[in-house]
Amino acid sequence: MSARSARPPATPLDLTPAQVRIAQQVAEGKSTDAIASDLTITAGTINVQMKHCGQKLGVRGRAAVVHACYVTGQLERPKNAAFPGSFSEVETETWQMIAAGATSEVYANRARISRDEARQRMRALRQRVQAHNDPHLVTLGWTYEVLDESLVEMVSGTVLRAPARV
Repeated sequence: MSARSARPPATPLDLTPAQVRIAQQVAEGKSTDAIASDLTITAGTINVQMKHCGQKLGVRGRAAVVHACYVTGQLERPKNAAFPGSFSEVETETWQMIAAGATSEVYANRARISRDEARQRMRALRQRVQAHNDPHLVTLGWTYEVLDESLVEMVSGTVLRAPARV
C-alpha cells in the first residue's frame, strides 16, 4: 500500500494539449455533452480528464480548474470588458470563493452564513452576469477584472504560481 501525499503539489504540472482543449471549452461554459460532441469523445472521458486536470493543478472542481489555468497561463486569459454597473463586496467575495474551489458548504462556513444563503448568493451572481455555470462565471470574473492572478490561495490548500513574466 502506498502512502499518498496529504498536500497538493507546490508546482502545478502542465496539462496535455487535449486537457487544455477540454478546459478551454469548460471555461466557455459548455456542458459535458456539448464538449464531448465537439471533440468526438465520450462524456466519461471529459469527466476523467477534468479530474486529472484538477489533480495536476492541485485544485478541486471545474471552476477552480479554470481559474488555476488562467493563473498558471495554461489557458489564454479572456479579453477585458466593462460590465454595466459595479459589483458589491458580497458579489466579489462570492466570485473569489467559487474561483478558489469552494463548495456552498465551505463558502457558508468561511463567510459565517447559512448554506442556503451561500447557494442563493452563488445563484444570484450567475444570473446577474448570465453565466452558464460556475466555470463560465470564473471566465466572466476574469473578463470583468473581478478575478486576476492575485487570487492564488485555493480551498484545496494549493498556492498557485503565475508564470514568470519575460
